[in-house]
Amino acid sequence: MQKLFWLLLREHTEPTKLGFAVFVGVLIGSSPFYLLHTALVLLAAFALRLNKLAVWIASNVSFPLVAPFLVFVSVQVGHMILHGEWLPLTLEGAREMTTGRGFLRLGIDLWVAWFVGSLPVGSGLGAILGFITFGVARARGAHKGAPAASLPGNE
Repeated sequence: MQKLFWLLLREHTEPTKLGFAVFVGVLIGSSPFYLLHTALVLLAAFALRLNKLAVWIASNVSFPLVAPFLVFVSVQVGHMILHGEWLPLTLEGAREMTTGRGFLRLGIDLWVAWFVGSLPVGSGLGAILGFITFGVARARGAHKGAPAASLPGNE
């Protein structure tokens, strides 16, 4: 297990790959596919040959303290893209939204807005965090992988 962890930690650690891994992870983590995040992360990491741990860790951008704000911003941006206006933030505005379409239709509309908004929001946040990761990895020389002889268990 220690050798597997070491290999996962050291795979695809070039600064560009790590920055892109964080971008992809944040984009997936910002999406409304909560029950599928891990499967999507693994699929993307394998397909794009990215560091699996970096993509998975970055996908956890939607942890409980941040998730409500991330969802709110994504839904607002998505609604603006789809309808050209922000969602109302008043009780009266909420009443108007439910009038004539019911809660199921409202839920579907809000989920679609969340999905649409998660693309630019996740891309923007992912670009910022990916660029920071790239800079840190480049400054630390993270792209210099450990030789096989120094892996645990190869002493």
